[in-house]
Amino acid sequence: MTDSPAPLEDVELIVPLNPKGTAAPLVCLHASAGSAYSYLPLAHLLGPDQPVLGVEAPGFDGSQAPVSSVPELAARYTAALREAVPAGPVHLLGWSLGGLIAFDMARRMAEAGAEVGRVILVDASPPYAVPMPPESETVRRFLHEIAVSLGLHTPAEIDALLVGGGEDALAVFREIGRLSSWPPELDAELLSDRYGVFRAHAEAAHSYEPAGQYGGPVWHLLADKSPPQDGRWAELAPDLTERQVPGDHHTLWQGDNLQQLAAHVRSALSGPAQPRPN
Repeated sequence: MTDSPAPLEDVELIVPLNPKGTAAPLVCLHASAGSAYSYLPLAHLLGPDQPVLGVEAPGFDGSQAPVSSVPELAARYTAALREAVPAGPVHLLGWSLGGLIAFDMARRMAEAGAEVGRVILVDASPPYAVPMPPESETVRRFLHEIAVSLGLHTPAEIDALLVGGGEDALAVFREIGRLSSWPPELDAELLSDRYGVFRAHAEAAHSYEPAGQYGGPVWHLLADKSPPQDGRWAELAPDLTERQVPGDHHTLWQGDNLQQLAAHVRSALSGPAQPRPN
C-alpha cells in the first residue's frame, strides 16, 4: 500500500472490534467524533467468521494532534493498515466522514496494487469543497451528536444556549454542564478536547475534493429519513449499488434499523474482492 512503514502510534489507531474469523477483514473508519467503538454493535451482528477492525482518529485519546485533511487521514490509515493486515484483501466501511476516508483509501490502495474488497459508505454526504459554517453551527452539531449518541433528549436546551452566541465553544461547554440531563463526566475540559477532534474533522469534510474516480464496487447505504442526495457518488464510483435503510443519520444505528443495516452489509460483503490490477 505504501513504501515506508507506518509509525507505531498510527498502527495503534487500528483496534480489534471482532478479531476472529477467516473472512477478509472489514475495516471501519471513524466518523467526525473520532471513535471506532460506534461500530461495535454492527460488528457483533456480522457473525463470528467476519473479522472487524476499527480505526480511531488521531487526537481522540489526547496523545496526538487532530488531523483536518481527508487525504492525510487516508494516507496514514492506509500505511497503518499495511502493517496490521500485510496480505490479502480488506473491505472498507465508513459512516458519514468515515465514508469519505474509506473512498480516498480505496483509491490509494487500488493504485498501489492492493486488494480491495467492498467499499461500503453509510449515509455519507457527497464530497464537495465548501466553506465551513459559523463556529456556533459547528458547536451545535457537535453537541447534538453527543446528545443523540447518549440517548439524551436535550437538543432544544442546547439550541437555547446557542441563541445569540456560540462562537466561544468553551463558554458553551461550561453552560451545558449545568443542564440536569447532562452527564457530569462530560465536563467542559473533556468536551473541549473532543470538540478539537470534531472540528478538525469538520474542516476535513468541508475541504475534501476527491482526486478522481474509484472503479471498484461501492455500496452506499442511505438512511431513508436523511435529505436526498445528488448524483455525485455515482460519478465518482461508477460501480455503485445504493440501498435504503430505515431511520435518519443517527437512528439507523439503533434497534431494528441496525439489524437491517447489518443485513445490507452482509450482502455487500458476500461478493468477490476487487482483483489486483494487471
